Amino acid sequence: MGNIIQIIAKYINCCKKVRPPNRSVYINNKHPPGEVYVAEKFPNNRITTSKYTAWNFLFLNLFEQFQRVANFYFLCIAFIEVVIDSPVSPVTSIVPLVFVITVTAIKQGYEDWLRHQADNEVNNRACWVVRNGELREIKSHEIVVGDVLRVQMNHPLPCDLVMMSSHDPDGECYITTANLDGETNLKTFYCVPETRHLQT
Repeated sequence: MGNIIQIIAKYINCCKKVRPPNRSVYINNKHPPGEVYVAEKFPNNRITTSKYTAWNFLFLNLFEQFQRVANFYFLCIAFIEVVIDSPVSPVTSIVPLVFVITVTAIKQGYEDWLRHQADNEVNNRACWVVRNGELREIKSHEIVVGDVLRVQMNHPLPCDLVMMSSHDPDGECYITTANLDGETNLKTFYCVPETRHLQT
């Protein structure tokens, strides 16, 4: 039976594993001389955890709220009471619905504003990067693929990194991943052996 499924999948070409193309990342963004270099488009290092912007808040929030069964139900009841000559005033359905939607929108707007504040704090955190042979202080959202960073002890890592060097002679570094997975134990990471001897 499994053989038949494999043959059918091969025939309709639906289960082919797609390999991503190889990518070259040049350290410190210096491409080799004499080569034609086409800059690859990598995503930026900006962190966004917020759901809304000032432009889409009203529409997205209303869309999300009316996906809830209770809100949609009361909207339908209010619509029927307005359209059909109902013995019950439509105000009895519209006022509570508007109140609930308004309070929920204010609460969600405030929570999203707090997320924007936290995102700005993380994105504007200072970090040190080597550019054109000198150490410069930049904001963490300005980091690009291929940058060489210097991370101080007890400072957060601003992005995914390959550790090239450490002050430890064995090339060890101890990192806690509490902000990712909640685990507070220190994890040991090792430098790349070829660059372990380099120091800044």
